[in-house]
Amino acid sequence: MKIEELENAPQWLLDADTVDADVEIAGGIVHWYDGTWKDGAWQGGTWWAGTWENGTWEDGLWKGGIWKGGTWSSGVWQDGIWQNGDWKDGIWHNGVFEGGDWESGVWYNGTWENCTWRSGVWQGGTWRNGVWYDGYWLDGVWEYGYWFNGSWYGGKWKRGNKWKRGEPKFLTSDTPPSND
Repeated sequence: MKIEELENAPQWLLDADTVDADVEIAGGIVHWYDGTWKDGAWQGGTWWAGTWENGTWEDGLWKGGIWKGGTWSSGVWQDGIWQNGDWKDGIWHNGVFEGGDWESGVWYNGTWENCTWRSGVWQGGTWRNGVWYDGYWLDGVWEYGYWFNGSWYGGKWKRGNKWKRGEPKFLTSDTPPSND
């Protein structure tokens, strides 16, 4: 259904810039099924499919679709493709993170490709290149990338560049970082 056809639509949804939106409100909850979110602030509900181009995700459940840019402030990601943007906090369950900047949160599973990790907890998945600045690595596969600082507790380290404290160079290594 088109947004303008909805009864009792929240103001944040009416204010958003969208194209070909297919949404409904069931049990007081916004459900986004298809279309393109161009800009605005998503403030709750469930995103099933479609394309997110810009704006701020303030809260809600993401079940699938393509994220092309914007800022994720909080919420739960269950699956989909992230192509660019800033992740501030929240829970990631599955999907592909292809570009962007992760600041905090919990990563449970999925594939990381060429992004920047600033802090948070990594609990499983595959890291394929990018830069790790700080946080806790608990499990998963590190295939390649740059590790600056953080705590490594388990998982498989295939190869990567580790910054050695006190030395102005990267060390290419087949062993994971130490926690000292």
